[in-house]
Amino acid sequence: MYNNLTVVLKNLNNSEVIGHDFLNEVCIIGDFGISKPANSITDTKEIYGVIPYIAPEIFNGEKYTTASDIYSFGMIMWEMITAQKPFFDRNHDEFLILDILNGLRPDTMDEIKL
Repeated sequence: MYNNLTVVLKNLNNSEVIGHDFLNEVCIIGDFGISKPANSITDTKEIYGVIPYIAPEIFNGEKYTTASDIYSFGMIMWEMITAQKPFFDRNHDEFLILDILNGLRPDTMDEIKL
């Protein structure tokens, strides 16, 4: 399964498509409803997604990029490895956003450190 997810993400990035939102209830990359070409011009400042999976720079008003997709993918991988959702013990509110902007990240388990 991990291999298929990484292949999809690699193909999206090679195609210069930004996914915006990877997560759904069964953890399948498949909702491309708001995906756009990476070079498309958009003036919207709307943020799409679930707070723990959104790259910090998006909260600072930057645009979605392939790098922000990689961040989201990393959070999905963290969830799959730990069997816990990122920040499961926190409210998904403005305080979590502020903490993420100040560098908060999920703990890395000793068993998976490289």
